Amino acid sequence: MSFKGLVLALQEALSQSVSPDNFPELLKNRLVPRNRATARQLIRSSVLEGSDGVRHLLAFPAHCLLDMKLYQGYQAISPNAKQSLLKRKKIQSVPALPEVIDYNLIVDSRCFDPEIIFTESGDPSWLLEFTSEEYKSLTEEFSSARIEQFAIPLVSVRPNLTAVDQDEAEIKTAVETITSRRIRTRLAESIEIPPLPLSAHNIIMLRNDENADGDELASIVESDPSLASQVISWANSPYYGLPGQIHSIQDAVIRVLGFDLTMNLSLGLSMGKNIKMPSDGVFGYRGYWREAVMKAMLMERLVKQIPADHRPVIGLSYLSGLVNNFGYLVIAEVFPPYFSLYCRYQEANPHVPAMYIERFLFGITREQIGSFLFQTWGVPDEVCSAIRHLHNPAYEGLHHQYANLLYIVNQLVCNDGEVRLGKLPETVLNRLHLERALVEKTIDEISDFNEELNSLAEMLEKASK
Repeated sequence: MSFKGLVLALQEALSQSVSPDNFPELLKNRLVPRNRATARQLIRSSVLEGSDGVRHLLAFPAHCLLDMKLYQGYQAISPNAKQSLLKRKKIQSVPALPEVIDYNLIVDSRCFDPEIIFTESGDPSWLLEFTSEEYKSLTEEFSSARIEQFAIPLVSVRPNLTAVDQDEAEIKTAVETITSRRIRTRLAESIEIPPLPLSAHNIIMLRNDENADGDELASIVESDPSLASQVISWANSPYYGLPGQIHSIQDAVIRVLGFDLTMNLSLGLSMGKNIKMPSDGVFGYRGYWREAVMKAMLMERLVKQIPADHRPVIGLSYLSGLVNNFGYLVIAEVFPPYFSLYCRYQEANPHVPAMYIERFLFGITREQIGSFLFQTWGVPDEVCSAIRHLHNPAYEGLHHQYANLLYIVNQLVCNDGEVRLGKLPETVLNRLHLERALVEKTIDEISDFNEELNSLAEMLEKASK
């Protein structure tokens, strides 16, 4: 059987914007709904571009990640470039088939493992079905296609979500592997990152003082001019309802933010002062602070929807959201030679959660290194637990309310920065005594402050440069 006719028919149908319902019979007979495919059967694709501008389409199973170490000098095309490609080809998804788009096809050999495989049809609701033998024959029939080995099964790089007692050993091993330096006794010495800023240290000490008051907190914040400016700007945000009326830290503490929120906001902001934002990032990622602010405010608002007798501390919940991604900055600081490669992996594997790529490249995740570093700094245990277990919906251990709430927030904030109500496990909602309808209400409320969130995030981005 020749597959060239099938490929030509698909090219023609897509170029004419023909809907799947009106595909020719030889294509229509292969169409199946998207939910038919498992991760082992679904073939994903990624367009890589070399330093010479030449592009290739790489096809690999959805349960794998594309190993970018085998394609040095290449990186995935940007979202804008991909959108331009889709628009030019009049498609919404890229079929992993030869000559449907302009680039040579490279197929990973693992694609042929299942008896039945599925690839994109150009319409995201429908897939094209082939036997593995058919797909292999199709690949071999075109000179513009070839077979290589470049996919890594995600099961082989499964992150450590539960064995917290192994974190220190795994972090030390990762540092030793990446830096080839002798590992000293303490993590903070081994990774050679800047020490905890004085203002953050003083706030942590104040937190342990049961008799601490607003004046002492204001004094610490005022001793750090950039931190004081940020706190006053926060209090003047329309989000808190008194824009332009707050001129001192005392006013911010007493009239707007309150002692607890001011303390945790100040701690979160000051901890990042000595760690710079990375110059590289996923497709030039610059949304660190916007995501941090969004998650902090969602944590704050969701806590208020929980009945008082089950409610975690609002300030610590807010802090957990604000610093939830701190490990990302630490990885960039600790592993600079590998951080750029890490970004290229994320760009080429948008379907793979970041923790799998981190585990594959470094042997640890940002949650492990962030949580462990916070422990060495004396950050409250509630926050350390929240960060460490934020990807584990089954966690019911110490301070699980913070971790479970952060898990919910992490599900709500999408990769594009928007907040949407996706799949939330009922077991987690019940454990938190949180109603789904109240989560929906919170999403609607937070969406009204989009402009204010952008303004606050922009202020923090400027301060971190």
